[in-house]
Amino acid sequence: MQIGHKVFTVWQKYEHHFGVGALLLGFCFDLWAADRPDSLFNNILLLSYLFIAGSFIILLNLHARRRKDDATPLFMLLVLQFCFGGLASNLLVLYGHSGTLAGSAVFIAILVLVIFGNEYFRSRYSLLRFNIGVYYFLLLTYALVAVPIYITHSVGIMTTLLSGVISLLCISVFLAVLFFVVFRGTDTNKLREVSLIIAGVFFVFNILYFLNVIPPVPLAMKELGIYHSVLKRSDSTYLAIYEPSPLWQVWRSTSQTYVLGPSRSTFCFSSVFAPTDLSAPIYHKWVYQNPTSGEWEVRSRISFPISGGREDGYRGFSVKTALTAGNWRCDVETASGGLIGRVSFVAVEASTTPPLSQTTL
Repeated sequence: MQIGHKVFTVWQKYEHHFGVGALLLGFCFDLWAADRPDSLFNNILLLSYLFIAGSFIILLNLHARRRKDDATPLFMLLVLQFCFGGLASNLLVLYGHSGTLAGSAVFIAILVLVIFGNEYFRSRYSLLRFNIGVYYFLLLTYALVAVPIYITHSVGIMTTLLSGVISLLCISVFLAVLFFVVFRGTDTNKLREVSLIIAGVFFVFNILYFLNVIPPVPLAMKELGIYHSVLKRSDSTYLAIYEPSPLWQVWRSTSQTYVLGPSRSTFCFSSVFAPTDLSAPIYHKWVYQNPTSGEWEVRSRISFPISGGREDGYRGFSVKTALTAGNWRCDVETASGGLIGRVSFVAVEASTTPPLSQTTL
């Protein structure tokens, strides 16, 4: 009893440090452990986090109903922090690889807020509403990754809706266990409160999806650039001619400036990762900024199918002819408009040919 009391005293004194440590440990572990979205190990890891976190939420609330002020919840709280941190960081890696920074910024910001909000709300960590709100958020984000990989083998509106339905069924089973095991079927007010929170998370997710803020997981851009020519070889590799970007632009594989040649055409080459057995059409959308109005105008949208499984992604290219000088971009997107990647460039007139490089893609 004396040892338990000392542990509890230390926990009360350094609760903040323990919480941050567990959260950062889970976060850093999954930054290292996170793998491709169809990896069996990664999916087992995420499912384990969800099962353990759900179990410990139930156990913590069982303990809270006994109104005992002791050190029993110490281990459970630390494990729950670790699981939430691990889930959030793993999903942040998966979602961060899908979509563009601009298109994914809002969603990634939400994940970051969950990671750090998990520590910020530590003073009311035992509250049922916060725990279940975070838990369902992470459950839904995982469902959006897992359903297209293991059930539909496609991406799109129906897959997203099915992901939402499956997440609601799972959380309903969890709430039923929580309600009858912890609250013995009597505390309907808390059940109503957490149900409203879950409905709110589900509603916001669907709004973000139809606004194309949610990245089109599990698709991920591996390579994207603008080239003067792309030629497919007999060994299925591609020979590409391009203007190299400055050394300091490490995030670009080709130059932001494109010198127009006699043909006034350009090639957009993309390599999109998709999990094994997943197939879906993707689109190259060529967009030009009207110099008068400043509006971006769609000039062409070219479709081609991709099939998953290749580690370096499914490769393809499109050609835009009759190019005019000005600001252009090539958006790589799904059929529903989900943005996988974007490359912008400025087409310019020049009397001399710029220095060109070649590479194998």
